[in-house]
Amino acid sequence: MGRGSGGQSPPEPDASSSSIRRAVLLRHARALVGLSLAEIADGQGLGAPLSRVHTKGWSGQLIERELGHGGSDGPGPDFASLGIELKTVPVTPALLPLESTAVCHIDPVAIAAESWAASTAREKLTKVLFVALEVTDRKAPVGERRVSFVHLWQPDAAEEGILAADFAMFVREYFLPGRASQISGHLGVALQVRPKGRNAADRRLAYGERGQPIRIGRMGFYLRPAFVGQILRRGLAAASG
Repeated sequence: MGRGSGGQSPPEPDASSSSIRRAVLLRHARALVGLSLAEIADGQGLGAPLSRVHTKGWSGQLIERELGHGGSDGPGPDFASLGIELKTVPVTPALLPLESTAVCHIDPVAIAAESWAASTAREKLTKVLFVALEVTDRKAPVGERRVSFVHLWQPDAAEEGILAADFAMFVREYFLPGRASQISGHLGVALQVRPKGRNAADRRLAYGERGQPIRIGRMGFYLRPAFVGQILRRGLAAASG
């Protein structure tokens, strides 16, 4: 027996509804500009960490909660119904990113058969809401970081081409021939591959150059600081113009 009315699936949200919800999300995010993370946490009835120790991921989780993210841990974008991924980026007062921006984990076995078009990395980067967090003192508690700029980004044709070329290079030259353990952080123009495990013992299955099963440290795709910096500065110029 079907569920609901006549067993029919609920209607898909129309484009106008998605557009309205996207505008609401962006307006909410922009309203945070000027606020510190401690102030945002206080508004949620939460305390901010008093140091920078063990705070990895706290900023992103706080902003997600503020913007109404439901807390899904699926492989898709954070705001799945809108196709929007949220990325918090610590920056200097000049809007220069201080670190690489994590994109997604890598399955070194499955990625050998993936294309950029069908990849999790592309799905995550199709539409990104960047929230820049100004850092004036890198030794200060993370709660002192202040939202300085918000930008909703979609890669243009040139950026998409750079990302696709990086992805294809990693697959063709490293994952497919079983050379994933030889990847270094200097590879890639916009995308880079970096360790993403909890520690050196956090490893997963991969294949070596002779096709033999091996275990390597967990890896993830990251956006280079220079690439994200260009996105933010172009977004600021467009907003100011």
